[in-house]
Amino acid sequence: MEGDKKRFALALIYHPDFSLHGYPALRDRVAPAFEELKARGLLDLDTVEVLEAEPADASLVERLHSPSHIQSVINSGYYDVALLSAGSVLQGAVEAAAGGAANSFCFVGAAGHHASHDGFWGFCYLNDVAIAIAYLRDVINIKRFAIVDIDPHFGDGTRDIIGPDPDILHVNFHSGYGMSREEGPNNLDIILPHDADDDRFLAGVDEALQAVRDFEHGLLFIIFGHDSHSDDYGAFELSDEVYAVFARKVKELFPQRVCYVLSGGANARVARRAIGDVVEVLAH
Repeated sequence: MEGDKKRFALALIYHPDFSLHGYPALRDRVAPAFEELKARGLLDLDTVEVLEAEPADASLVERLHSPSHIQSVINSGYYDVALLSAGSVLQGAVEAAAGGAANSFCFVGAAGHHASHDGFWGFCYLNDVAIAIAYLRDVINIKRFAIVDIDPHFGDGTRDIIGPDPDILHVNFHSGYGMSREEGPNNLDIILPHDADDDRFLAGVDEALQAVRDFEHGLLFIIFGHDSHSDDYGAFELSDEVYAVFARKVKELFPQRVCYVLSGGANARVARRAIGDVVEVLAH
């Protein structure tokens, strides 16, 4: 598969409901970022395929999350948009792994990396990446995956669900805030100071990508949170320019079979720049 010629450089998964019904802290950056892609002419490129997200099958959710968890998400009022967000990631994963695109970028209205088997917090309701992995293992027979989570908050939900899995590498950037975590054979935490700048972050990226190179995998997920920007709400003090540098580093080593999953971030200006720059790298 690695040498297969893909019809598109990038599959972009989107749905207008992400900005209409998504979690308030996340949704206001979605439409501006998508409009930025239009303004740059990226959606008109013949290398870019734009797909409308479809909800994930509820049976997949039931395999990953407890009944009480699911009922709590339903009670929150965000179940439908969380299901649609998980479906976006599932579609993007399929496109990058076995579809017509080299890579994918998935918009969401509710994030996933704080959703564990039996709990959720931080604007995350269903663990989108874990759901996509379960589907790919069943339907496309891909068994091994790598995940690099650059959102500055610890991805405790993902670690809870997939941490012990010997066929998944979970590389987790975070600012050192102590949280419970499942130990496992292929878990790597890259802990940076709360005020980490571009250089500190990119040094961590080099370490993360070396770990991915050393781990045989069929698909790489990038959990992409731009709340690491100095003008956004998370830890780290990253600049406008760093996200394009990051995307180029990933693409240089892994030109295919990478699925970007939107995660934290609320600042619409930052989203336009960060998402626009990443998509521009992937589209060419």
